Amino acid sequence: MKGFEGRMLEVNLTTGDIKSSTVDKGTLRNYIGGSGLAAKLMFDRVSPDVDPLSLDNILFVLTGPTSGTNIPGGARFSVCAKSPLTNMFGESSCGGSFAYELRSAGWDGIIIEGASAKPVYMVIKNDRVEIKDASGLWGKGTHEVTDRLKERHGDKKRGTLVSIGVGGENLVRFAGVTSEKRNFAARCGLGAVMGSKKLKAIFVKGDGKVPIADPTRFNARRRIVLDKAKESIAIQFLSAQGTNAAMAISALTGDLPAKNWTIGDNSAISSKIDGSVLSGPDFLIGTDSCRGCMVGCKRVVHITEGPYKGMEGPGPEYEGVASLGSLLMIGDMAAVIKQNERCNDLGLDVISCGATLAFAMDCFENGLITTKDTDGIELKWGDHAAVMKMIERIARREGFGDVLAEGSKRAAQKIGGNASDYAVEIKGMEVPMHDPRANYLAGVGYATGVRGACHTNDSCYAISTGIFNWPEIGLPLDINVKKNEGVAEFVKHAQDLGQIYNAAVICYMLILAINGEDVTELVSAASGFDYTFKELEECGERIWHTKRGLSNLMGITAADDRLPRQILTPPKEGGAAGQAPDLAFMLKEFYPARGLGADGRPSKETLDRLGLSELAVKLHK
Repeated sequence: MKGFEGRMLEVNLTTGDIKSSTVDKGTLRNYIGGSGLAAKLMFDRVSPDVDPLSLDNILFVLTGPTSGTNIPGGARFSVCAKSPLTNMFGESSCGGSFAYELRSAGWDGIIIEGASAKPVYMVIKNDRVEIKDASGLWGKGTHEVTDRLKERHGDKKRGTLVSIGVGGENLVRFAGVTSEKRNFAARCGLGAVMGSKKLKAIFVKGDGKVPIADPTRFNARRRIVLDKAKESIAIQFLSAQGTNAAMAISALTGDLPAKNWTIGDNSAISSKIDGSVLSGPDFLIGTDSCRGCMVGCKRVVHITEGPYKGMEGPGPEYEGVASLGSLLMIGDMAAVIKQNERCNDLGLDVISCGATLAFAMDCFENGLITTKDTDGIELKWGDHAAVMKMIERIARREGFGDVLAEGSKRAAQKIGGNASDYAVEIKGMEVPMHDPRANYLAGVGYATGVRGACHTNDSCYAISTGIFNWPEIGLPLDINVKKNEGVAEFVKHAQDLGQIYNAAVICYMLILAINGEDVTELVSAASGFDYTFKELEECGERIWHTKRGLSNLMGITAADDRLPRQILTPPKEGGAAGQAPDLAFMLKEFYPARGLGADGRPSKETLDRLGLSELAVKLHK
């Protein structure tokens, strides 16, 4: 076995059948791996009309050519399925050590079909695969499940797992998939897909090595990448304060959302929960990293006083601090840490959970719901005790938590009136914590993102703010981020780039320090395919259109490429005061540049050029 061979473990939980399969070389070369390969496999094997929570949906857990290798940022893998939150193509990625163990066991991915009649978990030890009873784990949090299964099946050095919490069991539409206690494939509700299959966890332990097609070439480029990572200011910043280092600058530029996106300057609160606070002596007790990574962006924290005294463990990332802090007007770092920890243990996506709670607070403040609806809980801004109570109810679908467990879009439909005005979501998925009013390019990326609103599935935000540049693409560093015209080609290339590193699968943090030549060398040496960067760009374009076409077949049209009312309303203060993108104007330029027709579907000419004739037939009957 050499390099990335596309060797798949296929498990049918309805029948108990387990088999091995391989993906043909042409498909591997065209789709690279990770979420790119998942899109192709989903097109071939999943009906567009499938109910995401039915046994007919298929869950793909896939690595890429660089997954599990010893480059910094090489620890990631993808989890994909039709999303119960957006009802379209869903994907998320995760770090830790799972990719390393899976590939060391001889597998490049797992394809899970059907559904068990009772709770089960899987154990993979090289070629030996077992489906075991999980009745004693059902109802347990991800922290306890991690400890119990590692003790039961692992050893001191090897063995890890992915699992779901109570939220996934109860089919919360924004439940995520957890790897150990601090790594999450959080977005798109894929934990609910696992829950619908009664699959509590997948434990894997490999005794081999991660295969690399050309180790000499790979290691030569790895040394170059390591040097670049060590010299990168962005990486140094992440090492010092973690991803929450971004909060101070985001607050200054108007990029940080607050009070459900209605306040442009939240510095009075954000200064109490920014990177310097989280990484300060009151909370920080250590750092952590994914396997093989030297960045160490993860925080290990404790709480020494107050109502949450005694909590110790993984600290929140920027997105968690912003969504559970600034967005809810909570300026208490200890409370944010604890809320984040509960979401982790319960298996809830912190972005969607915080955003849905912010939506509910807006509805409460505007009289659309009262304590009669909310189980007697006053959902007031800044009340972390109320937030803690509602997080538990969401995970267990108790009372009003059952409404919010549907996500803000469906919750707004249940509440009625003008509740939809306060739901900050795109295609059903809550918007991440970077404000398009401070960066119009991010607005186009959000509106047309292939999994819903996302800032890591493309590079619009990172390139346009000057954090990094890939000279091979020719995108300028000095582009005006508050300009409506002339940015379509920029967004198009940034989206294609995003598909490359999400297929490879390479951590977004490493992408900040390297360039297209580095990625081309790493992916070529790891996979055995001698790519050029131009070919990788074409792969990225092909993957983007495959994902977009899939979602079109699932019902997405041009009408869904939108931004929420809150984001289209200019803030009165802060770094983006008085500003908002003209999305309608920008899309008129973007669609032709992206190869989309007026209906938002990839044109037949675009699909034929990319070798997607089967998709063209289905989209253009």
